[in-house]
Amino acid sequence: MIKTRKLEIFTPFLPLLQGNIYICIEFGEIMAGNPKDIMESLSAKFRAISDLCKTFENENGALKDRLVQREQEMQALQKRYDELEKRYKNLKLSKSITEQEGSSAAETKARFARLVREIDKCISLLNDRCYER
Repeated sequence: MIKTRKLEIFTPFLPLLQGNIYICIEFGEIMAGNPKDIMESLSAKFRAISDLCKTFENENGALKDRLVQREQEMQALQKRYDELEKRYKNLKLSKSITEQEGSSAAETKARFARLVREIDKCISLLNDRCYER
């Protein structure tokens, strides 16, 4: 129930208003007139505020959905960017090694394969020495 009270104390300050004057404490409005009219007015205002609130809630929900969608798109784009950045660095390194030595890509691959075999041999020699002790 809406709390109201009659304004008999403030009547000297409101000489132009006649009849019963009520203050709606929840809305902070001064209302005058028939209680039925006041209730209808308040009901209409409440419905308008309620409708507006529902509209804002729907819009807020739609905006939250869009935000989630944009965040997912951003994450996917960031992942793709990181992948492309990694591929670019690898390609840049490969090109710099190939261009430095003036050799073809096949020769560079063969050279890396030899280096890997040599490293494997070194590791196996180190392992053999560790087990001999």
